[in-house]
Amino acid sequence: MNLKKITTIVILLLIAVISLTKIAPTAANPANHKHSIEQTDAKIATVMKLSGGAAAASATLSLLPGDLCTPISEQLADLASYFLLILSALYLEKFMITLTGYVSFSVLIPAACLLLSGAILLKKKSLSDMAARIGIVGIVIFLLVPSSIWLSDKVYQTQSAKVESTIEEYSDLNLEGESDSGLLSELSTITTDTIDKVSNFLKNMLESLAVMIVTACVIPLLVFVLLVWIVKTVFSSSALNIDKLVIKNDTDSQATAE
Repeated sequence: MNLKKITTIVILLLIAVISLTKIAPTAANPANHKHSIEQTDAKIATVMKLSGGAAAASATLSLLPGDLCTPISEQLADLASYFLLILSALYLEKFMITLTGYVSFSVLIPAACLLLSGAILLKKKSLSDMAARIGIVGIVIFLLVPSSIWLSDKVYQTQSAKVESTIEEYSDLNLEGESDSGLLSELSTITTDTIDKVSNFLKNMLESLAVMIVTACVIPLLVFVLLVWIVKTVFSSSALNIDKLVIKNDTDSQATAE
């Protein structure tokens, strides 16, 4: 083994050690992801307000006399369950902010370095190909959550005013009926204004739900699909180039033999 190979192996092992002992703890430290965590926490707080508003409005409407508001009450109750799913997705995203970096730099990157060192020692091209794949996968996993959060924030900023107005609308929502006492338990009829208010509130809640689904669920999924497609494209191109190189070498060898 020549000096160049030994030096390369030492450098790869050093990178693996640094990745495991230094970079991984740094990537897993929440203090280094302060902005992403704050943005996710803000969305969590917004979803909790929307979910609570939908549930409370549904409970209030169920106490009104008659059945005119019953369908709206049921739809609001269903919205509360959808908001719970979005909340779960946001908490998962928050946990993944630190977890993905730790997995990438404590497992995948060191493994790629070790496999590449083994490829140099054993002169196995299959090991080097596997090392490249694992390394790229590690980088993709590390970039997945930050990139999805960044894109989600950009999209959410365009619609945040709508969501905030829905929350304010619930705070100002005053469900009334026609009665002398004015007490909810003594309401005898439902005014047209009440139906209009709850219908408009339901419409705004549906729009807010759509915004949160897109920013909290759809965009992260699309970012993941895009990164996977990029990785597959890169590996497909590499495999095609390798096949062409092998065919060319075989052709050259046959020509030389003739």
